[in-house]
Amino acid sequence: MYELLYKVYYNELASYIFSLNKNKQQAEDIVQNVMLNIWKNRHLLKIETSLKSYLYKASYYEFITLYNSQKRELIYINSAQKNALDVFSEDDSDVIQNKVKKVQEAIDKLPPKCKEIFILNKFKGLRYQEVADNLNISIKTVEAQMSKALSRIKKEIKTKKTA
Repeated sequence: MYELLYKVYYNELASYIFSLNKNKQQAEDIVQNVMLNIWKNRHLLKIETSLKSYLYKASYYEFITLYNSQKRELIYINSAQKNALDVFSEDDSDVIQNKVKKVQEAIDKLPPKCKEIFILNKFKGLRYQEVADNLNISIKTVEAQMSKALSRIKKEIKTKKTA
């Protein structure tokens, strides 16, 4: 039954999501997640419209959720970069070195997998999908781990400021 659902709707839905985000891999990931979630929860679902309509709406909402998540992360990163530039332009080199040391210590305290993902993305410059491909994990896992890393680093740095 899942194969039939996949064969009938996958390409059509992936094309639809691609038209929204212009990212083929991300469009495919979104559709795969939707189909997998629908299949996992098939006994709980009560579809009151056509299956096709339901799949389109579910795919669209998954796209919006991902878009909003990425947008929030981008805003946070831009803000952090701006704050870092402000700090670097105001401080002398000893203070800068101390802050860099604190950031490095915070990175070192990350759980191993989280640290690896963070380093691949931030220091090696790999995109989330490239990190996911290299580590053979889902892009959702990369997103979750990056969010966790940024949150822990920020918390660690704030803790050291007050200490």
